[in-house]
Amino acid sequence: MKSAIVTGVTGFIGTHLSEELKRNNISVTGLSRHDSPNTGRLKKDIDIVWCGMDGYDSFSGPPADTFYHLAWDGATGVGRDDEELQVKNIAWTVAALKAAKRAGCRRFVALGTVYEKLVPQVLLASEHRKADFYLLAKQSAHYMCLKLARKLDIEFVWATIFQPIGRYIKKEQVMTYTINGLLKGEPPEFGPAMEPYDITAVEDIAYGLRLLGEKTLTKQEYYIGSGSPMLMKEYLQRTKEVLGVDTELKIGCRPDDGLRFMFDWYDISEIEKDTGYSARMGFDQAVLNVAEWVRSGEMI
Repeated sequence: MKSAIVTGVTGFIGTHLSEELKRNNISVTGLSRHDSPNTGRLKKDIDIVWCGMDGYDSFSGPPADTFYHLAWDGATGVGRDDEELQVKNIAWTVAALKAAKRAGCRRFVALGTVYEKLVPQVLLASEHRKADFYLLAKQSAHYMCLKLARKLDIEFVWATIFQPIGRYIKKEQVMTYTINGLLKGEPPEFGPAMEPYDITAVEDIAYGLRLLGEKTLTKQEYYIGSGSPMLMKEYLQRTKEVLGVDTELKIGCRPDDGLRFMFDWYDISEIEKDTGYSARMGFDQAVLNVAEWVRSGEMI
């Protein structure tokens, strides 16, 4: 891979992916909407095309080897519960795949989430949760593009991740809330925190995405993770240790949300086997990176 197109290039993961690609001598064309507040994060040698998700239908390139589709409106926050927005995300993902084909890309790599595996639980549940429409839309986009890629004859990869952590992490993410609270002496509150999680440095996510864009692959879906998942309670305790603070972790004071995760959802053996991937940064350093960013005052 010598060139790549990246949607969502000014976002949390997109910024780190563009840096990873440039470090490895891969030219980057980033797609961004005009009003993105984060374009200042990008290196000057990244070419920006002003194209929001509603413009993918008319985007035709420049030519590139790999198309990374990271953009998703309402991936966090209140937008997760906006069913109309999430339906648009499905259409925009399909449009991105067609744009990749028009640009002559050999491979289309799109970002999925472990939350897709919660769909059976969501469909059986009598109550509605705020993330339900988001995870249903992600799974729908996944399978729509899987079939469309076969029709268009373009290589398709669905790169699944869970809970990335690092500089530029969104303020509504659980680890931002945790680190910010611990640093400010404001005890963060949680439910039982006994579910298995896999919190991975965003730099490692970016590394895995690069490999999925350039290596010869045998699968169409891969999980990118740390290789060492733990119970959420253990992550919280480790975060406090790394930060060296006395702020209390208030575990168990919120109700259990009823969702059940499994350790085998975080299996990185397939990406290890096909690309040689293994996490390089690790959780402790990622926590310190977030802490430095929070202290800098850049987090809005």
